[in-house]
Amino acid sequence: MRSLKKYIYPTLSDRVYEILGENYFLILYPVLLFFIIAEKYLNIISFDGLVYFTLLLLRRKLVYLDFHFKKISIIFWTITLLLSGLSFSFFKQANYLYMTKAYVECNVLDIKEYSLVYRYKGYATFMMKSHESIKDDFTVIENLVGKIDSYEIGEENKYRVILKNNQEVDIKFNNYNQFTLFSLDVD
Repeated sequence: MRSLKKYIYPTLSDRVYEILGENYFLILYPVLLFFIIAEKYLNIISFDGLVYFTLLLLRRKLVYLDFHFKKISIIFWTITLLLSGLSFSFFKQANYLYMTKAYVECNVLDIKEYSLVYRYKGYATFMMKSHESIKDDFTVIENLVGKIDSYEIGEENKYRVILKNNQEVDIKFNNYNQFTLFSLDVD
């Protein structure tokens, strides 16, 4: 009776699949990829959408996945919400994918001095490996913003940096044991 229930009361995804077949996946998948590429940033919602649509497509192909689709979807959404919540509560960053990528690039593999964690409308947060002094931090930041003429401390962990070309940049630091997050305005 349980298996007949889905045919008697089809879900929205079942109705869309009946109308469009596999074409809905072939339409939505490139659109989500375009959003990721256009933003130059892996948005967590686009990533979740890609995974969900992949599960919907594979649901029609694999009987095991079709039978356990609801459980797998609930587990996936729970893990996503849990990781996003933990990342936000500890580091004020909801996108745990970029936090993980930046940590691996800067601290584990040592292939970059800094890595993008979050970007939104001219505002960006980067991660770098923790340094002993603030001068070491500013040498890394010079690679990003240009030559620094001087800097002065504003409020707590916030610096006003004056560049050689007389531009001003406000930089906020959040120091942790293994890494430092710094935020600044970007054009």
